[in-house]
Amino acid sequence: MELTEKERLMLVEKKEEILKLTKEILGIMKDSEQAVEVKKRMTSILSLISTIGSYAKSKHDPRHLWASTNMIFLQMNALEKQWTTISSWIEIWCNTVNLIEFNFTKRDIKIKIPKIDFSIFRSR
Repeated sequence: MELTEKERLMLVEKKEEILKLTKEILGIMKDSEQAVEVKKRMTSILSLISTIGSYAKSKHDPRHLWASTNMIFLQMNALEKQWTTISSWIEIWCNTVNLIEFNFTKRDIKIKIPKIDFSIFRSR
């Protein structure tokens, strides 16, 4: 089934919403008291990605994105006193979700979700 122009426009709006939410996250993430707000926005982004993905015929695998989000949430809970440790992970996550490719074809949309690699922080 081919995507209508209205559906394509709606999907572009969802992508713009992801950008808006990541900018909000980057604006509030330095304050550990905003952890709940950061989590809410990250969860909203996952929902938007899922909605966009539901229009794709090709299979996409958001499990690594989901897993990285859960890992960040666990770290946010465990490291509340060391908030700056987690802020770098949140920045990487925000940048990664904005790198998700949504390629429109004549018939549907193809999604490419980059993997998030937090291993660079393990050596610190």
